[in-house]
Amino acid sequence: MKFEGKRYHSLWYENEKLKIIDQKALPFDFRVVELATSKEIINAIKDMSLRGAPLIGVAAAYATFFAYRESLTKSDSHYYYETVISKLKRSRPTAVNLQWAVNQIDNAIKMGLEIDRILSFVKNIENNEISCCKMIGDNGVLLLKDIYNIKAHKQINILTHCNAGWLATVDYGTASAPVFRARDNEMDIHVWIGETRPRNQGGKLTAWEYFHENIQHTVVADNSVGLLMRKKLVDIVIVGADRIARNGDTANKIGTYLRALAAKDNNVPFYIAAPMSTIDFSIKTGDSIKIEERDENEVRYIGETPIIHELSPVINHAFDITPAELITGFITERGVYKPQDIKRLAL
Repeated sequence: MKFEGKRYHSLWYENEKLKIIDQKALPFDFRVVELATSKEIINAIKDMSLRGAPLIGVAAAYATFFAYRESLTKSDSHYYYETVISKLKRSRPTAVNLQWAVNQIDNAIKMGLEIDRILSFVKNIENNEISCCKMIGDNGVLLLKDIYNIKAHKQINILTHCNAGWLATVDYGTASAPVFRARDNEMDIHVWIGETRPRNQGGKLTAWEYFHENIQHTVVADNSVGLLMRKKLVDIVIVGADRIARNGDTANKIGTYLRALAAKDNNVPFYIAAPMSTIDFSIKTGDSIKIEERDENEVRYIGETPIIHELSPVINHAFDITPAELITGFITERGVYKPQDIKRLAL
């Protein structure tokens, strides 16, 4: 999307390297980083220089390709490749897109395809994610048009959580894609952005995106969203997802479940926007989704400043599970579906 009038993707392949926008530096510094090895991509995934389930999937596809390319110069090529792939799969356990993308490229490699063909498979995954996000926007904007018409073209207030914009994908975003399309259709929209503690991806990243896209928005403390809904200042909630179970239970950034509860209590429609690659048809319910626990210092500190007592124990859950019964529907590239319809999409 746009930064200072120039269009960017959140990652791109150039001169045999993967270039990414370093999300840890935002919003204060726009920094493009070159990743030359599979190890560097894995580290970027682990330390969240790049993040977001669809983007992690694309980056993991490139990392798999890089690992294979590196293995061709190793005496123990098979061992080297398998060791790197194992580390890659463990780098972020909750988002299903990572393992899905690795398996796609791994299968191409084990078919014995030439290296140029393998790279084309990676680029197909990248281009497909862009296309999927665009179609998510096309399908999701229809929901916003309905609300816009019901409100007689008065401003629509959308609530989101974390960052599910172009930084979290490659372009357009998931939860942000309908917002961008609504803007393109000259609808009057405003987005409430929860700060998303402890890493503040909403305040740091989503607000940065919307500022540069000229979309009206307001950053609020995470604990404000229930009040906003109760005061009828939210017309619809749209968030992204990291893994969706076959029954519709959804893993997303910690705090999503609380938003869904507040939405249910206040009769606000609650939608998940995600590509089909985020649905894990191999698991029945959200109980089978592994919840990543991250470094406790993300909670203990803001930047380098401690904010809690040094001896107090901390647990830092990165995600939670929103039960299917709290979800109004799923906005995908194939259409908008009720939770009970998810399992049929595997057919």
